[in-house]
Amino acid sequence: METRRGPRDPLVRRRPRQQQIIEIPPPRERSQPPDSGRHAKLFALALMGMSVVGAALLAMPFATESGRRAPVVDALFTAVSAVTGTGLAVSDTQEQWNLLGEFVLLVLIQAGGLGFIVGASLVLQALRRGQTRLNDQVLIQQSDPGVALRDTGHLVNRIIRFVIITELIGATLLTIGYLRSEPIHIAVWYGVFHSISAFCNAGFDLEGSGVTMTQHRDSYLFNGTLMLLIQAGALSYLVLSDVVSKRRWKQFALDTKLVLTGHLLLVFGGAFIFMVSEWSRSLSAVDIADRPMVALFQSVAARSAGFATVPLDNLHMVTLFSWIAIMLVGGASGSASGGAKISTVAVIVAAVLSTLKGQSDPTAFGRRIGVPLVFRAITVLVLIMTAHFVTTLALLATEDLWSGAELSFLAVMFEAMSAIATAGISTGITADLVDASKLVLCVAMFIGRLGPITAVFALQRKQQPRRYRLPEAPVRIG
Repeated sequence: METRRGPRDPLVRRRPRQQQIIEIPPPRERSQPPDSGRHAKLFALALMGMSVVGAALLAMPFATESGRRAPVVDALFTAVSAVTGTGLAVSDTQEQWNLLGEFVLLVLIQAGGLGFIVGASLVLQALRRGQTRLNDQVLIQQSDPGVALRDTGHLVNRIIRFVIITELIGATLLTIGYLRSEPIHIAVWYGVFHSISAFCNAGFDLEGSGVTMTQHRDSYLFNGTLMLLIQAGALSYLVLSDVVSKRRWKQFALDTKLVLTGHLLLVFGGAFIFMVSEWSRSLSAVDIADRPMVALFQSVAARSAGFATVPLDNLHMVTLFSWIAIMLVGGASGSASGGAKISTVAVIVAAVLSTLKGQSDPTAFGRRIGVPLVFRAITVLVLIMTAHFVTTLALLATEDLWSGAELSFLAVMFEAMSAIATAGISTGITADLVDASKLVLCVAMFIGRLGPITAVFALQRKQQPRRYRLPEAPVRIG
């Protein structure tokens, strides 16, 4: 049957072409989605590698003041304490290590502190490469809503500049203070060492004879500089940059508001507790006019820094118990401090207060907090408390059952929390512990530095999203 073209049908003319061969390139291999757990494991292995290398160097005769080899366990303990930014020491730093040993310690402190601060950002940067899974994107936004994937590289550079500039300013101020009593080369070295140690919340000092910073307790220059460095390292770059860029409380992110509120409550609340409970004991040798400053310094340093301007071996039990709680909280997420983190505890407190008010969703400062975030916060806190319980039990087993040492139970709890929270404050029992207890504290410091979330994140299997919800059933509580 012949088909005729209508009056409105378009006329299509086709010109014959020569035969062409089109080569189709092979399909590009898609890069596998980055495994975040693998990056977390690599970060943990890097910390372990630095600890082993540092321990090997510190165990050499050329690193000690006496020229003799340091015990392997003591060298390992010191290296782990430096890398994790804890500050617990089995011997006096200035008397045990020579200039080379002190330099090794400083490198470990700086590498561990800076690596931990930017470690999360480096993982985010790795997630940028290739195709990113939706689960990873959700995890990134939930773990740090202020960070976009495209900004991670710039964020790392800004953090490094912030760390270097802050430490240089602190080193300059401390050097000026040391010039009053030390030659210029020693003053510069002391200024640099204590500035890095304070910012990284490590707590190592070079004062010697176990006096830590007690001889500077009446110096406003030393106390003010060290407190600012400690707080700069404990509040994190993200919180401080949010404050500087927005400058108004109403415009701050919810995380910033929670961190600043919790930080002020802990600092001034801890200072009040210390001043009241230690007025006639550890503060008795301090001038009355200087006691508020000393109490404030101890409150700032208690969370993670490890410095002390008064002896801590004879504190009241109420002070020790309060300090355990303060160390448990720690500083801000993404900072150099340890502990459960202020925002973690703040989320749980907000959930509790919202429940007491009869609200179905947890809220804070006019914003709703997601229920999954509350679950993660509770998990973090439970993991840290469990680690503290296990560490305390292990120390009691090694000291009480094994060696028969007579140590105070509260002192052992205090030492265990100081290691878990990488706080570095000690009642003076660290040097008297047996080698098994020192190894227990090494594990505790390492786990405390990585944090429960990082440890679980490195070991967890790939999460499979559940496509269904189980039926709800009532459970009697209370």
